[in-house]
Amino acid sequence: MQGSKEENNMQPEKTLVTWDGTKYTILVGPTVKTVIPFPAAGKLLYNGEEVLSALMVQAGDRFEFFPAANFSGLQWELQVWPDGSKAFVKVQRRPVGRFKLDEVVFETECFELENWVTWLDMPDSEEKPRKEDFFKQLTEKGIVHGIKPDIWEKILAVRDSMNILVAEATPPIQPKHAQLVDYVGKPLENNQQKNGKIDYFACKLRVCKKDELLAKKIPGQEGVPGTNIFGQPIPVDKLKDFSFKQKKNVYISEDGLELRASCDGIPVRLDTYVYLVEEVYIAKDVDLSTGSVDFPGDVVIIGNVNEGLHIYSGGKIQIGGSISGAELKAEAGLQIIKNVIASKIIVGEKHVFRSRLFKEMQEIAEELELCLAQVERLQEASSRIPVGSLLKVVLEKNFPQLPKKIQEIDKLMSNNDPGIITKELRIAVDTLRHFCLGAGPLNLTNLIYLKNAFKIIESFLATKEDVVPSNVLCETSYVQNSEINCAGDFSCSRGVYNSNIRVQGNTKVTGVFRGGELYCNGDIYIRELGGSSISATTVRAEKNSRIKIDFCHANVVFHCGKQVVRIDESSQQLEIYRDKGILKVEKLKWNVSS
Repeated sequence: MQGSKEENNMQPEKTLVTWDGTKYTILVGPTVKTVIPFPAAGKLLYNGEEVLSALMVQAGDRFEFFPAANFSGLQWELQVWPDGSKAFVKVQRRPVGRFKLDEVVFETECFELENWVTWLDMPDSEEKPRKEDFFKQLTEKGIVHGIKPDIWEKILAVRDSMNILVAEATPPIQPKHAQLVDYVGKPLENNQQKNGKIDYFACKLRVCKKDELLAKKIPGQEGVPGTNIFGQPIPVDKLKDFSFKQKKNVYISEDGLELRASCDGIPVRLDTYVYLVEEVYIAKDVDLSTGSVDFPGDVVIIGNVNEGLHIYSGGKIQIGGSISGAELKAEAGLQIIKNVIASKIIVGEKHVFRSRLFKEMQEIAEELELCLAQVERLQEASSRIPVGSLLKVVLEKNFPQLPKKIQEIDKLMSNNDPGIITKELRIAVDTLRHFCLGAGPLNLTNLIYLKNAFKIIESFLATKEDVVPSNVLCETSYVQNSEINCAGDFSCSRGVYNSNIRVQGNTKVTGVFRGGELYCNGDIYIRELGGSSISATTVRAEKNSRIKIDFCHANVVFHCGKQVVRIDESSQQLEIYRDKGILKVEKLKWNVSS
């Protein structure tokens, strides 16, 4: 390669290397024929162009060598997560210094730069990384929150390479929602409530003592919003809280965290946060140690009722075991899980009395109102005739049954039912009895006495109607040699044997009814009826009752109103009902042996 004329005229005797503080100048000597660059150590330029491969040269050719250098031993690269949750720095530490070219070069045909360069270390104090530059870069990236307080010290401590967490978001603290700890059980389902009232026979009963903890609340805590590394808020969920709803026979602690029973009874969970306690008498067994039970509320007997004892309840009775030779009276319902042997049971005694009382009071009020109106009209037309005589004539001709009804209601008033029979009502009935029976009308001088009695009865019918109990249920499993009177519906799951059952509602026996008599005012369903050649089986039903028997043995007698139906041969799918006033009997022949 030819250089300039001036340079060619300056042919050195040997290869010269000089350093000006920035670069090396290489003047090729006469022996050198080839120059080989070493890019890793720096840039080699000839006439302003970088030499990247071996180059043929002549004496006097001039080269410039810019050595590679590292003046900052500590280097970093920021890495930021897009969601602002974290930021890392990738740190590398390299030796500080530059490459040095020897200024004394031995004569050689091939000047290979790699053989003449060495690394020259520099002291650390020559150029140090600045903390301000690093934090300025953080600010440029928008990182303002969650920066680790000792991050710069960690960066300086790196000796090779490392990824270091620079900043981290403050995560949100989600709220701790208020929690319910329940000690009663699941809320009642729809089929366990009827018309807003609890159906205790549809739910499993448990008992509790006074001040027993029924439920408690573990209070919640509000959440704390977080902050990402850009200083932006991270939201939290809304706190879910609740409060207990207080019903009868429960109380809530002052802090609102505990709900307890205020009496012994049956705890009921109506809804998620709604509880109540039904007052109840609780005993393991009814035996000589407890004696008989007379209780105005519900009675729960976990075990058995022994012979010769009785239970009288103004509410419901539930017996988990059996009864034998005992007497039970339950006003609002009865459930016996096991057997009933040689016992007497009355369910809804007040129901029968109150229903009859209201029915007869209504009939008396209707007839008495018409009777008094007719007497007043006759009194206006015949003012000279005594009012008592007019009343006697009207009663005999137009209302002959009214004195008999008053006499019947007077007998009913002898019942001890202070919840429904008031002093005023007794006085009203005594007045009717005094002036309407026998020669009593002749003693009447003024209708005001009967009018006042009518007003009392009318007020009684209007204000006491809700006191009449709703229909009750008698639920049994097995009955033998017993007598049962039920004012509502009767059901038996296994069988009734040689017993007398009187039911004002409907009857359902999903097992066998064999021997004895069934009196029922409602509809009847029995899976298997009769079957004993020794004990007769009789069913007495109302005129419009509907009777369905899956399997009926021979020699069973049905009394449907005033009509009698005798079953002379075994049959199945027996149905007895009235269609347009005509009694219908449908059945299929049943071969018992098969």
